[in-house]
Amino acid sequence: MLNKVSWPRVMGAAEARPANLGEARIDLYEVFRLLRRQKKLIATVLAFSILGGLLYLAITPARYTASSMLLFDVRKSAPFQQQGYGNETADSAYVDSQVEVLRSEDIARSVVKRLGLLSDPEFAPPPGLLATVIDGLRRVFGAGPASTEADQLARAVRKLQANLTIKRTGLTYVVSIDYRSLSPTKAARISNAVTDAYFIGQLDSKYRAAGRANSWLQDRVRELKTQAEATERAVAEYKSKNSTVDSDGRPLTEQQIAELSSQRRVLLKDLESSAQTYRALHQSLLQRVTEFTQQQSFPTTDARVVSEAMPPLEKSDPKGLLILGAATLLGLVGGLGAGFAREYFDKSLRTSSQLQNALGVECLGVLPAIVAGPQLDESDPLLRWMPRPPYGRNGDHGTSNLPAQEALQSAAPTGNRSIGATGDLFRYVVDDPFSRFAETIRSLQIAAELAGLDGRKKILGITSAQAREGKSLVAANLSEMLALSGSRVLLIDAQTRNRELTLKLTPQAKAGLMYAMTNTGALDEVIWRDPSTNLDFLPMDAVTSPDRPIGVVSAATMQGLLAAVQDRYDYILIDLPALTPLADVKAIASLIDQFIFVVEWGRTSQATVLNALDAAPLVYEKLLGAVLNKADVVALRALEP
Repeated sequence: MLNKVSWPRVMGAAEARPANLGEARIDLYEVFRLLRRQKKLIATVLAFSILGGLLYLAITPARYTASSMLLFDVRKSAPFQQQGYGNETADSAYVDSQVEVLRSEDIARSVVKRLGLLSDPEFAPPPGLLATVIDGLRRVFGAGPASTEADQLARAVRKLQANLTIKRTGLTYVVSIDYRSLSPTKAARISNAVTDAYFIGQLDSKYRAAGRANSWLQDRVRELKTQAEATERAVAEYKSKNSTVDSDGRPLTEQQIAELSSQRRVLLKDLESSAQTYRALHQSLLQRVTEFTQQQSFPTTDARVVSEAMPPLEKSDPKGLLILGAATLLGLVGGLGAGFAREYFDKSLRTSSQLQNALGVECLGVLPAIVAGPQLDESDPLLRWMPRPPYGRNGDHGTSNLPAQEALQSAAPTGNRSIGATGDLFRYVVDDPFSRFAETIRSLQIAAELAGLDGRKKILGITSAQAREGKSLVAANLSEMLALSGSRVLLIDAQTRNRELTLKLTPQAKAGLMYAMTNTGALDEVIWRDPSTNLDFLPMDAVTSPDRPIGVVSAATMQGLLAAVQDRYDYILIDLPALTPLADVKAIASLIDQFIFVVEWGRTSQATVLNALDAAPLVYEKLLGAVLNKADVVALRALEP
């Protein structure tokens, strides 16, 4: 085999690229390109988010909020109350305490009962089918009803408290009572009812407190009255008993009277002082009793209504602009997150720069995904500008280049072994020579021609990391393009397990490569020709054994076949199996001058490619380049700079 010069490469397939942390930065242009690539995903997430917001607005019933306001005048004095008799603590803590009272369950229960909300569908919705069945089963088994009146009242109270908002306005003494309901009238009615329930509760509480105080004062008045009267009787009795005669009725002497007088004055003064004290306390408490009796007749509260609730004219929920704004923001954040996550987890190769950085070899082109199209019209004037082979289309050679004609005649197939112009994808460059696919194949042709300028590198192997990446399609179209340019080209189907080329180009072929390797003298009997381009094709045998790949037959046998045909052709292209999991390519890698590596766009990962080439170092050393296949043309516009 002739010596070869390896294609220059950036780095080895298995070499790691050290990350330069010092150069880590955000590339705004790359971010913009990422957004372009993921714009469909971002738009889809955004559209679904906005659609969800619109659906929420459509199915959510409108709710209305009515508000009433209370002012707590903590410096207000009650009627008939003396100055200096203290009210509740006139500070912020008192107002905060009253806010909690307004939120209490007692207030809510009072409103539910007063307005009869147990019969309101908003507070007591009719039970569903499942609840009815469960309740019936409970009755059958004697467990009692699932929902008692107390349970219904508790649920209604919780429902009212859930829609009731009590809030203080800053540090003022003003408190707003907001209620949200499906009906604007009901919202105003419940808000005012909460205010009324608070007043009734406060008045009732003060009335009961005054009653308890009055009862206590009455008891104390009676006690003091009894004590005052007893003390006064003691004074009278003492005066009557302490006269100026002795026990026998005889008058006392002046000396005896003087001795007794000082003692009597002290005792009498003490008794009279006690009597006056009890009488004063009795009079004071009697006055307080009168005042409390008056307060019970005229009870007051420390709050007053500043503004009554009125039925609102506009709904408070749901807020359309707010919901749509939140949905839009959520959709944008979710879409961007999904786009960045998709980019992060997508390890497939999609651009020529990614491929070159991953493999360290030149990317020969990006082939778009194609579909079968109509055949060319022979009357198309553009055909005049297409390159033509130097010999006739149907094997009818011209008079020029006689040595080449003689070589071709010696290699001309016998019998009717012509490749039909089926318009299939494997002849796409012939059927649609001005397509983007054909232009990219032409780039591969130029690379192959430049690599073989010295005429020594003519055997090209087409392979890939794994099966079904489109290497047979690339091999067939590259062969057709080289043949169209006037080169003598032999295309060999070397896939023993997957005869894709043979089934597409010559499905009726019986004998082929396996037969020719052992019978080189009968080579012309198994070669087929495309009459439109004069491409020669050596198919794979119809009956082969999967456990007898090319390498097992013999590398020397394959070398003999290639030696027999390489002087008759300018290029020999071999459609090889994938590198993994087979070893066929490794067996004949030494016989091939250059390899073209096919990578499926958006499917094959970088790790898969590197692992495959690491397992076949000789293939990597002989890589002419790589090509991305089956690319999405629309997505390419976002990927390309």
